[in-house]
Amino acid sequence: MTDTRRAGAETTPRIPTVREVMHGPVVSVRTEDTLWAAMDKMIVTHLHHVGVVDGGRALGLISDRDLAAVWTLDPLGLKQHTAGRALAGTETTFVTPDTDVVTAGEQLLEHRRDALLVVDADGTALGVLTDRDLLTVLLGLHRPLR
Repeated sequence: MTDTRRAGAETTPRIPTVREVMHGPVVSVRTEDTLWAAMDKMIVTHLHHVGVVDGGRALGLISDRDLAAVWTLDPLGLKQHTAGRALAGTETTFVTPDTDVVTAGEQLLEHRRDALLVVDADGTALGVLTDRDLLTVLLGLHRPLR
């Protein structure tokens, strides 16, 4: 990640792609699964996000914050509402593995998200890119990562 390219006498850091820093494979639930099932997967895997898929096609992400919001309004809602319903009416943002991390970071900020689902050209979920992943890249530009 600290490769540099010469531009005259200056060197600029190479900007990594999403593929280089994302986490994968995606832990996912189906649209018909309950939010309780999504929460259970998050707890078991120690993750903050699960993908929602329908027939292998990625539809979006559900975060632990989304689940907390439902639980706050109605604790039984986690067992009553489905992942598909949780995504209904929300704007979903995807990135491809070849997107550079600066562009992905701009999307995170623009859409007020803390993670993006990484998909291929067919819409298959490949990984998740989080704000923490981007912070790791930023720190790696300043000093070598441990």
